[in-house]
This record gives sequence, structure tokens and C-alpha cells, in this order.
Amino acid sequence: MNLIKSNVLLLCLSIISQVCIAENTWIRINSPVTANLFNCVFADTINGWAAGEDGVIIHTTDGGYYWTIQSNPVNYYINDIFFINKRLGWAVSNEFLNTGSTLLKTTNSGINWIAEDFPDSTVFLKTIYFLDSLTGFTSGLGGNFFRTTNAGITWNRMFTDTSAFSSFPVVKIRFLTPDTGFACGGIIDIAGVIWKTVNGGLNWSADTYSPEPFYSLYLKSSTDLFAVGGDFEYGAQIVRSSNIGSSWNYFNLGFFGHCLSIDFRTSYEVWMPLGFSQTWAVSYDGGNNWTTEQVTDNLLMNSVDFSDSLHGCAVGNNGVILKYAGNPSSIEAPDNFVPQNAFLNQNYPNPFNPSTRISYGFKGNKFVEIKIFDVLGNEITSLVNRIQFSENTTSLFYADFPAEEFKLSAGVYFYALYLDNEVRDIKKMVYLK
Repeated sequence: MNLIKSNVLLLCLSIISQVCIAENTWIRINSPVTANLFNCVFADTINGWAAGEDGVIIHTTDGGYYWTIQSNPVNYYINDIFFINKRLGWAVSNEFLNTGSTLLKTTNSGINWIAEDFPDSTVFLKTIYFLDSLTGFTSGLGGNFFRTTNAGITWNRMFTDTSAFSSFPVVKIRFLTPDTGFACGGIIDIAGVIWKTVNGGLNWSADTYSPEPFYSLYLKSSTDLFAVGGDFEYGAQIVRSSNIGSSWNYFNLGFFGHCLSIDFRTSYEVWMPLGFSQTWAVSYDGGNNWTTEQVTDNLLMNSVDFSDSLHGCAVGNNGVILKYAGNPSSIEAPDNFVPQNAFLNQNYPNPFNPSTRISYGFKGNKFVEIKIFDVLGNEITSLVNRIQFSENTTSLFYADFPAEEFKLSAGVYFYALYLDNEVRDIKKMVYLK
């Protein structure tokens, strides 16, 4: 067995036998817009949308690698966007210094967006959420909740309690079950408010749990609920409930910035963009302890969404898009390897049939090879075998592997990134037949 084959086999065995330590990587993706983006939502691992200023809505069908602009009838701020599947979605918008709100709806993945003025012109909506294709909720300034049971044809005002905080702005609605739902919001320097319903949104009660507003919710389970927010003065804040929202515990994280969005990548790994501070708040133990990590290229991020542990995107100011690049494998890299100067992403789809795509990045002028191996370390093919140049690691390169052309058996295979004849990373993939 030659030396190269031996080394590859050892690396392959390393992947199988070792436990990978998460080293999270975000890469910058080319964006078709420069407007500030405030919301990002995925219906599945490949279909996602982002929205923000100037009526901008962009769409991806490959998990966030490539985005296109979707035309729609509005050209002002889109406050929220929500999809229940890859076809059916809604958005809410307000025009600055104008009265009323506009609802946007699509039934074909955003190919066409239909706009309708909200019936009450005194209402300024900030958020929208649907339980299914018929039943949905919206709210905003004034703390008024509206419910539809016919896909938005008509909206009825729901009942809220008479507490001092019930009329504060609502910025996010989420439901744990069809009966139990929560909303969050508040006013800077006055109070952060959480609303709760236990009868399908017919009645809402409000209470305050922090000195600053909340901007997002994450309902992990009935015993683990999160609301996040903060401001310039107090910094990032979280409240957390372990009893279906009967009580909430307040935590000031002590981080500069305010939490605008929250999502779990795994059961234990949590990400929150801290906006103007250009940092992430990250937890690796389910939200008990937090640390900060600098955002790639010191960008200002506003929203994050993970469709599963391997697929996630974040959006921010100036049209910025980041894609979660997965966890590098547990391979021991060469001593002179600088991790931030190269990366190899997990192939997609995986498992796959008949073909899959491999993406990678690096910095500099390199002789690049992407090689495919079987479990014994035998080289099957080299997908890339040429000099390539990249000014930075935020540029993506792609290599497609049409497995059916090589008449392979179903099973585990490996692919490796070589730069200047040195292996930099290797990953496992599964071919199905």
C-alpha cells in the first residue's frame, strides 16, 4: 500500500472511530441585494426566504448557497415573514408615515406574492404566524391580536387582558400547541412583555419580566421556553420558563448587544445574533451558559434559522448572508494548516442518489484537488485537479460527484480536499441505490 493511500485510509478510519468536536464555521454567501435583512426562515433544508427593507424578499432553493430576488407589490419595510411549508407563506409590511398595514401571501413558494391591505387601517402589524393553512395570527403596535380561520380572508380581533402592559407592541408570535401560544415584545427602557394564550388565541394575558423588550421566542418544549432581547444600555437578555410559561427567570447575559433572534442547531447548541455588536451569543449546553463569538468578517447580523443540525443561514445589514458550513471532521490537520484559510463542507444531499455536490473554500493561489475514495482508501476519481485562486475564504467553489457514472456499490465513501498536494480535510458521505 503506497504512502498516500495509507494516509487516506488512516484518515478515513479516524472519521469512523473518533468523536468529532464541534468547531462551528460560517461562510459569507453572495447576496443579490444590499438592503438590510431582518428575517430569515426555512421551510425545509433547501427552501428558505429572507426579507427586510424596501420590500426586499429573496429566496433560495439549495439550502442557502444561491439566492434570487422575488418581486412583490410592496417597496417598504417587511416586518416579518413566515412559511408553513415550501409553498405557503405570509409576510407583513408597513409603509413609513402611512396608515395601516399590508399582508402578503404566496401559494407557490413566492413566485407570486399577493398584497392586501389589512382591514383595520389603524393597526400597524409587526408579526405573523400560522398554525396551519387556515388558522393564523397577527399583531403589532398596541398589543392587539387578530386571528383568521380562513387563510386570511377575514381577521377577527381577539381579547387581551387590561393590564398596564397589554397594549405594548408585539413583535413575535409562536405556538407550542394549537391551544397554547406565546408572544413577546415591549418598549425600550420600560418593560419586556410576554403574552400567553391557553385557548387557541381567543384570549391573551400579558405580564412583564424584564426592563427591556423581547424580540424573539424559541419554544423548545413545554419545559424549556426562551424569550430574548435587550438594548444598548442593558445589553443582551434572556428569560426562560420550565413550566409552560407560568413563570419566567430573567438573565442578563452581560454581553454588549441585544438578542434579535434565537435558534437551536442541536438540542444543546444555541445561536443568537447580537446585532450592532457584530457578535454571536452561543451556548453549548442548552442555554445554561453562554459565550460570545465574533461574526465572520465583523458583520452585523439580525436573524438566524437552522432547519437541522447541518443546515442554517443568517442574514443582516447591507444584504449580508451567512451560511452555516457544518462541523469540520475530527481529522488531525497538518501542523502548518491554518483552519480559517480553508474549509471543506459536508456534501449535499447526503445520503445521496444519483449525485451530490461538494463545496469548499480557501484563501490564495492553490493547486486544488477534490478526490473520492472508497472505505479501503482506494482512489475512485479526482473531481478537481487544477490551480484555483480565491481572495478570501468567503468564496465558495463547487464540485459535483455523479456516483452513478462510476458504477459504484451503495455504501460509505470519502472525499478529501488537497491544497498544493497536502490533504487539508476529509469527510464521509453515503451513497444509496
